[in-house]
Amino acid sequence: MAKNKKSSTAGIFFSFFLKAIVIILGLVILAMGAYLIKQIISQKNTKVETKGDDSAFEDTQEDELMMASTNDATDDELLFGEDSEGQDGSGTTEIGFEDSIVVLNATEAVGLAKAWKEKLEAEGFKNVQTGNYLNGVMETSKIVVAEEGTGGNLQQYLPNAKMESLPPGEIAMDAPSDGVKAVFIIGNADNIVSQ
Repeated sequence: MAKNKKSSTAGIFFSFFLKAIVIILGLVILAMGAYLIKQIISQKNTKVETKGDDSAFEDTQEDELMMASTNDATDDELLFGEDSEGQDGSGTTEIGFEDSIVVLNATEAVGLAKAWKEKLEAEGFKNVQTGNYLNGVMETSKIVVAEEGTGGNLQQYLPNAKMESLPPGEIAMDAPSDGVKAVFIIGNADNIVSQ
């Protein structure tokens, strides 16, 4: 009888032990399943966003590709964006020569924005407007792009300028901001009028 009691106590303990292990394993499997589902959903969202961004061409981009192909562009230039407009090969979209740009004078030098407009037009930009920066004088220039990840090609014109993205309507300026892709805020360090 004592042996039977010991075996029933051991059997009850073993039974509870197995049930506890089954419950713990069930919780682990449930947690792993939830984690995997979360990862799959986030990957699908990333793929959808990427597909939507890559497949949408603006009319100007299509025109630029067609113009590039008629100007004896190589296949690599068309595929990898090594031409002067479009993709620069690093995943950032360049600001094209047809895109709207505003040049703001953030100094006390008269005619600085106009001088920079002429310089950019000489480089090939066709839609450049000028104005004044209304938040005071700046020592260092700044390039502000409307969409994050764009405008890497503009840094060559102001190599020491800080680059940031911000909707043009949020910049304190006296120039129209509708359709503007980039804003050059010219500080004292890039004053080409006094040179």
